[in-house]
Amino acid sequence: MNNVLNNKTTKMVAAAGLALTLAFTTVAAGAFTAEAATQTTYYTAKPQMVTVKSAVNVRAGENTGSKVLGTLKKGEKVYFVKDDYGWSKVTYKGKTGYVGTRFLNVPGKQVDTAKKVAPAVKPAPTKVAPKAKVAPKTAPVVKKATTKTVTAKSTVYVRAGQSKTSKILGTLKKGEKVTFVEDNYGWSKVIYKGQTGYVGTQFLNVK
Repeated sequence: MNNVLNNKTTKMVAAAGLALTLAFTTVAAGAFTAEAATQTTYYTAKPQMVTVKSAVNVRAGENTGSKVLGTLKKGEKVYFVKDDYGWSKVTYKGKTGYVGTRFLNVPGKQVDTAKKVAPAVKPAPTKVAPKAKVAPKTAPVVKKATTKTVTAKSTVYVRAGQSKTSKILGTLKKGEKVTFVEDNYGWSKVIYKGQTGYVGTQFLNVK
């Protein structure tokens, strides 16, 4: 009699444990994918500082399985680069990261690409024309960048490339002026002591 009761008790405990495991997995999966925002729309906003709507992880890639670089709190500001169908590319502590766009107050027009998708049409068979002579390629026209003088908001390194691991060419102090060339997704190209260098745009008063 005791053996029968023990077997029934063991089966009941195992079943309860399995149910709890499945429930936990479902909840965990829901929380894990909460950051994802796969959609057919995206924002056309220009690179700028934006405010965080609610706490969210900053990840190294456009998926919830990517490495977490840090966490943004509600009300905190971050440099927005562009929106890629639900994932916003941002500059976070000098690094490139990705945040679910729905967690950010992104201004600008939202474009729905789903409406622009036309049904595929099979092309009609065409006769193969003889190969035409290809004209020689002409050199592309290079536009000269417009430079201006900007001031450093705080002390910051001037690097040889657009990376925190690039060689340090020197240091700009707060209030020091430098020649600004252009901004490239959070990295400003500058002329520093006759050399081309790069500084995090967030550390410069660029208007």
